[in-house]
Amino acid sequence: MTEKPFWEESYSNDNVSTFAKRPSIDVLEFFKDVEPGKTVIDVGCGEGRNSIYLAELGHNVDAFDISEAGVNKAKKIAVDKNVCVNFWAQDLAEFVFEKEYDMIVSQGVLHLPEKDVRDNFIQRAMQNTKVGGYNLIGIFTNRLPATPDNSPFTKSLFDVGELPEIYKDWEIIKHEEKTLKDEHPGGIRHEHAIESIIAKKVVSN
Repeated sequence: MTEKPFWEESYSNDNVSTFAKRPSIDVLEFFKDVEPGKTVIDVGCGEGRNSIYLAELGHNVDAFDISEAGVNKAKKIAVDKNVCVNFWAQDLAEFVFEKEYDMIVSQGVLHLPEKDVRDNFIQRAMQNTKVGGYNLIGIFTNRLPATPDNSPFTKSLFDVGELPEIYKDWEIIKHEEKTLKDEHPGGIRHEHAIESIIAKKVVSN
């Protein structure tokens, strides 16, 4: 029997937040200046901390995650906050874009699947971003190894600098590479090498 990642347990507990209650820093800072009404998809939404926040700002939000427990928890939180998000559970490898988006958000997810899966997804995400739209991507890099409780589920840590290279033909609004120290329910402490990018699509495919 395959061991489940640590976040599955806390996703099933309505009394704790697995990663953080507030949105990701890039999402929080970037969207404060974005007018409402954008079409957004949150890829690997977990408990919905980013997608619910964006819906509260007045955006039209789709959001999915491979975790049924995470999605179910996100749905409960959205109901409690009286906001509408189109949540569903799905494996990233099987996701098919059915429309273009103004904003595509994926925070802390794309290093988890196999490299061919995440590379294919990023290319399709770029193709399905409207001209003038943005991708907000945050990933872990191999500058530090995956932590022991993450490593069985982390299939493709990015090389440092790989993310901005992928978006070299877009306008890079923000790029950051740093070390993140965080703590999760149960006293789990982690140190990750992370890289994030906010990029604007300036030309059509």
